[in-house]
Amino acid sequence: MQVWAISYQPSSITEDLYQRALPLVDPESRSRIQRFYRREDACRCLIGRLLPRMLLRERGVRPELMKFGATEAGKPYITSSGIDPPIGFNVSHDSGMVVMAFAEGRCDPPAYRIGVDVMEVKLPPRDTFRGFVHTVGDQLTSLEHRLLLSPGIDPQEALRRFYLLWTMKEAYTKALGLGLGFEFRRVEYNVPDNVLTVDGVVPKGWEFVVFDLNQETTRYVGVAARLVGGEATQLTHYDPTTDGEWLSRFDASTFIEKAIDELH
Repeated sequence: MQVWAISYQPSSITEDLYQRALPLVDPESRSRIQRFYRREDACRCLIGRLLPRMLLRERGVRPELMKFGATEAGKPYITSSGIDPPIGFNVSHDSGMVVMAFAEGRCDPPAYRIGVDVMEVKLPPRDTFRGFVHTVGDQLTSLEHRLLLSPGIDPQEALRRFYLLWTMKEAYTKALGLGLGFEFRRVEYNVPDNVLTVDGVVPKGWEFVVFDLNQETTRYVGVAARLVGGEATQLTHYDPTTDGEWLSRFDASTFIEKAIDELH
C-alpha cells in the first residue's frame, strides 16, 4: 500500500490550468466537477479524479483505455482491462490536501477493501474543544471520550487525538465500502496505546498506517486502511526517515501540469 498526497492552494491553480485539465476526465466526472459552486471545491474534485488516472498511466495504461465503475454504495474502482495485478484505490481530501491510497487488489473485488481519510487538525470556528467533542459524542466510545477529555491533557494533543481516531474510523469504513451504513461507535481507536478494535475485538487481516502531513503552518493527519487477509493485523505510523517512498508528495499545479502532459 502507498499514498500519494497533493498539496493544494486555490491560488496555485489558474483558470487556464483548470480549463486545460478538465478534458482529461470523463464527461460524467467533468459534469460533477463543474457543478461545484466554489472553484476550490471543483479543483479538489478534479485532482481526486486525476489521481487514479495518473496511477494507471504509470502502470502503462493509455488514457483512452482508462475506465472506472462504482459499487452500489458509490465506491469507485478500476474497470480497465489488462491490469495485472489488479489495483484498488481510494481518495480523500480536506482543505488544502488531497490524498490517494492504492495497493494491489487482494480481497473483495472489484473495489477491494482499501480506504483512506485525511483531515486538517483544527478546531472549528466559534467552538470549544469540549463542545466540539460533544457534537459527535454519539459516534465515540466511552474510552475515546475519556482519552479526549482527560484532565491535564495538552489541548493540541487532545485535538490531534480526535482527528487520529476520527480518520481511523473513516478509513476503516471507507475500506469496507459501506458508505454511511456503518456506525462509527463500533470502531474504537485507543490512540495512546495504538490499539484498534471493532465491536470490542481487533479485526483480523488488516493493515493500517497512520501518517502526518504538514503544509507550511497547517497540520494534517490521516489513516490508510487495507484488508490483506490472514490472522495478523498491523497498525503502524509512517516515518519518512525509514519508510522511504510509502508516501509521495506533490504540489497541485505541478501535478496537474504533469497530468496534462501524460494524459492527452
